[in-house]
Amino acid sequence: MIGTLRKHSQWLWGLIITVVIVTFVIFFSPDAKLGGRRGERGPEYGNIYGEPIKHEDLAQAYTDARIGYFFRARQWPERDERARMFGFNLDSEARQRLLLNHLLKQNGIDVGDAAVAQHIKAIFSDQKTGAFNLQAYDDLLKREFAPAGVSEAAFERFLKADLGHQQLAQMFSLSGKLITERAADAFYRRENESASAEFVFLASSNNLAKVKLDDALLRAYHTNNLTTYRIPERVAVHYVYFPYTNFTAEADKLLIVNTNLTAIMQAHYATNITRYRDPTNRTALTFEQAKEQIRQEFLDAASAKLGTQKAGEFANDLFKLPNKAESLLKLAVQKGHPVKVTEPFTEVDGPALTNAPAHFARTAFELSADEALGQMLAGSDGVYLIAFKERLKPVDPPFEQVRAKVTEDYRRAQSTELTLQEGTKLVQAATDALAKGKSFKDACKELGQIALEVPPFSRGSKSIEIVESRGLMTDEFRDLAFSLAPGKVSSFRSTSGGGFIAFVKAFQPVPDAQVKVELAKYTESLRENRANYAFREWLSRELERSGVMAPLQRQARSGAPVQE
Repeated sequence: MIGTLRKHSQWLWGLIITVVIVTFVIFFSPDAKLGGRRGERGPEYGNIYGEPIKHEDLAQAYTDARIGYFFRARQWPERDERARMFGFNLDSEARQRLLLNHLLKQNGIDVGDAAVAQHIKAIFSDQKTGAFNLQAYDDLLKREFAPAGVSEAAFERFLKADLGHQQLAQMFSLSGKLITERAADAFYRRENESASAEFVFLASSNNLAKVKLDDALLRAYHTNNLTTYRIPERVAVHYVYFPYTNFTAEADKLLIVNTNLTAIMQAHYATNITRYRDPTNRTALTFEQAKEQIRQEFLDAASAKLGTQKAGEFANDLFKLPNKAESLLKLAVQKGHPVKVTEPFTEVDGPALTNAPAHFARTAFELSADEALGQMLAGSDGVYLIAFKERLKPVDPPFEQVRAKVTEDYRRAQSTELTLQEGTKLVQAATDALAKGKSFKDACKELGQIALEVPPFSRGSKSIEIVESRGLMTDEFRDLAFSLAPGKVSSFRSTSGGGFIAFVKAFQPVPDAQVKVELAKYTESLRENRANYAFREWLSRELERSGVMAPLQRQARSGAPVQE
């Protein structure tokens, strides 16, 4: 589809939709699978609207999900720690795309090759001339996609599907745009009316000294909260580590012999110019000023690639051996790699290793003596190959061993209870005082408390400084205030550091002049948001109705299909 563009293109560097040229690369063993160890294959991949899901369709959806993540995060999900941190689930994303692809056919949506080619041309076009930048397109395919196992055909199919998904979104989001100007006016006035309020914060730390300690009470507290002090199940593993820094010298040699390095660096700089700024005044750096930084980034990426390659070669040899810890130990001796052992660690805390991947602990806890070898684990500064060593059962330490922690916890719990009692009394006293015509501030002062005044805020306020300065959440305070009637006191709300009560003095409507100026823009934004919500709601219903997500748990055990 892109052949004509290849023939007649000007070789100019253009904007590559914010994609970083040099990125880390993951190498899988020849029989590796997304979600499982070698040799695993689920007997089925579930159903969609009662029809069996084909292996090839789900495999394509997995590839599309990876590409989609790459363009959002500028990293492949299997190499990006943020994917786990922010809850990215490749299987879930793939199945959602599988459903969308099914719905494209169901609704007769078929994006033509010409539209895809035009889309590619638009993405990879020179900002000044508008000419298609084939060099940029090829660079993306060769430097980013090919090493990650993604073909040009797969990328074009991804774009074809995404264009179709956009049409689906337009079809099933129309209901969300059906908002009248009158309704938008009401929404705007409600969201932007302001509240003036006061609050009193009670710190539980002020009551710590009031807590009386008694040995019997402490022992009883320990007995009633045994699970709190239980040392959970722990595991220890053997591991071979491939730090990227071990390959810096070799990577540097590769950069030195690259005759196109300066041009590539300049292209990278042009694409990511906003990343390179003076740390003192945030002004943009010239290429010459940023050159050393860019080269270091290239060096780090090249080192990571070499380190991952070496680890991948080791993993390929390892996974040909029996699934026992001895296989790792013997192969490491043969290859001259030192084997280290972790101290026992919990699944929550993880190993005491600097920059260990977030999924290190989870992977370790999936191992056993019979299934001892774990998948290759890539972190920010190196790659780990691990093998099971031992598993330690949970232990309940005796009271004397945890006395200090029990004492601390008991004091904190009791001070929280005292604060709750104090806050409840304050609410009643303030309510009674208001009924007698006193102000909230004066009523609190008589009770030895200081009422803090809050500057006017609206339902749309994202941050209220004086509230947050007391360790309170803006959202909680804001929502509580707007649930009250003017002149009313809230109930006592406990927080992590104590608690608070709020008092609303008055609500102020939005001036008509402000509504007149901002309503049109607000209405447009509201309709867009409602449209997006309508599409998400429709898609959520279809995900449930189709049954496409049902096998997620089963797939986690059996393994996912091989990617393209």
